[in-house]
Amino acid sequence: MTARCVLIAGAGPVGLAAAVEFRRRGFSPRIVDAGEGPTPDDQSRALGVLPRTLDILAASGIALRMLAEGNRISRMAVTDDGRPLFEMTTTPGHTQHPFILALPQGRTERLMIEWLAAHDVEIEWGVGFQTVADTHVPRVTLSTDEIVAADIVVGADGAHSAVREDIGISWSGDGYPAGFALADVVFDRPIDPAVAKIDLRTSPGHLSGAIAMLPLGERHGRYVGIAPSTEALLGDLPGIGEVVWASRFHVSFRHAERMAKGRVFLAGDAAHVHSPVGGRGMNLGIEDAATLAFLASEDRETEYEMRRLPSVRKVMAATRQGTDFIAAPPPAALALLRVFVPVAGQTPWLRGRIADRILGLDLPPPEWLRQAG
Repeated sequence: MTARCVLIAGAGPVGLAAAVEFRRRGFSPRIVDAGEGPTPDDQSRALGVLPRTLDILAASGIALRMLAEGNRISRMAVTDDGRPLFEMTTTPGHTQHPFILALPQGRTERLMIEWLAAHDVEIEWGVGFQTVADTHVPRVTLSTDEIVAADIVVGADGAHSAVREDIGISWSGDGYPAGFALADVVFDRPIDPAVAKIDLRTSPGHLSGAIAMLPLGERHGRYVGIAPSTEALLGDLPGIGEVVWASRFHVSFRHAERMAKGRVFLAGDAAHVHSPVGGRGMNLGIEDAATLAFLASEDRETEYEMRRLPSVRKVMAATRQGTDFIAAPPPAALALLRVFVPVAGQTPWLRGRIADRILGLDLPPPEWLRQAG
């Protein structure tokens, strides 16, 4: 029997994950992208890989390669204008990977591309989605004027999704008033690669809001936070030997009113975008892609929207709450955290709950992972 054709628009981490998951489940994925190639290794926005993403990519073997390359972060030291507030650890998390894996998005993409090439799937760069004639019996016109008859179409083509716009799904939400900045740096001396640092910067004299440092290894790290510029982000932080890459960006909290129309489905940023606080975006999108592939393998893809929307809404609400908190931490909440977190650290049940929240394990696991467990 001929394998069912899946046309995927977008070759970022979500589109690539969709291609991997559909391919290993016996489909014939075709993946197109209007760009010229994957994210540059030295300019990766997404960085944190959460345990469930590793669980999802374990079946293909990609997770092992990610684990071999990435840096494992298992502790967070939180300060208020440099004064210690509390520390947290992810080691009590209910997972075999109780850490955040720091791996640049460009490397994650290339590991997936290598796997796909080894399984006879090549990325068609410079080829964009144009329009789909019928969402129930999809016939997609590409930028090359080729018309593709597909059993399933996946729009993983980002926040400005051509697929979403073409099929007329509304895009709701608004922009966030504060700007963000990031800087990838080389330190002038070794750091502890297991410890992320978060400084809330609440004093009136600061030009920026909260800032986080995520280690990429003993000598490399990323600073990211609410700031109008890289200069405001880094200020007079000691120990930075070189800034390798810097970027400013604004974020929105927006979502598609639906994640499916007929046999056309949305995943990742095409369906939902939010701030980087918590590192959930790429991970949530990869779970979208894997869920769709699983459901399609059981001829249950019509369940996709109802299964993903609750998780999407929960993550977006939690991320908005977290972003608002770091933008303007209420003094009373800081005082409460200063007392609560050390006490919680002595209570095994609470330590596990806190770790699970940090690791993105506060959502129900996908059905096929529960079955495997």
